[in-house]
Amino acid sequence: MRVKHLGELETVRFKVESGTTLQSIWDRAYEELDVMRNERDVFQAETDVGTVSLMDHLGLPLETAQQEGLCDKKFEIAARTGGA
Repeated sequence: MRVKHLGELETVRFKVESGTTLQSIWDRAYEELDVMRNERDVFQAETDVGTVSLMDHLGLPLETAQQEGLCDKKFEIAARTGGA
């Protein structure tokens, strides 16, 4: 697994089991990066077709998310943009 925090410009790498949920990967990335989660942060994946938001899929196991083409092994934490 590779998770890049776009705001901190830092990247961590770690191994997880295929049954690990995307939420658990996101949580572990914060621990490994030693940064606090911001309420505007979003978890997303880098894919061959571009960046995919994983926010509606955090409960999925990694293996299922990979089978559905939502992600591979490269993830990003980014700040949500937009709003009123």
